[in-house]
Amino acid sequence: MKIYDVTIAVSEIVPTFPGDPKVKIDVCSAIANGDAANVSQICFGVHTATHVDAPNHFIEGTRRLMNLTFINWLELAKLLNWKQM
Repeated sequence: MKIYDVTIAVSEIVPTFPGDPKVKIDVCSAIANGDAANVSQICFGVHTATHVDAPNHFIEGTRRLMNLTFINWLELAKLLNWKQM
């Protein structure tokens, strides 16, 4: 089975769902400024970039993400090339 990585990284330029908070990344410390380590703080809505929606997102009383096992996330899919459509 071939595996395709369709990950969209979180960044301050990634599009977000209308009404969701934009990505905000703040540098808390930087080696370049004499700090011991580079440390950042990141804040964004859960629908940012590549993410997984649990059944609870749309159906009250169903399982939340932490109640799903990883195997539930693996599914067969069909790869579509939109440039050829």
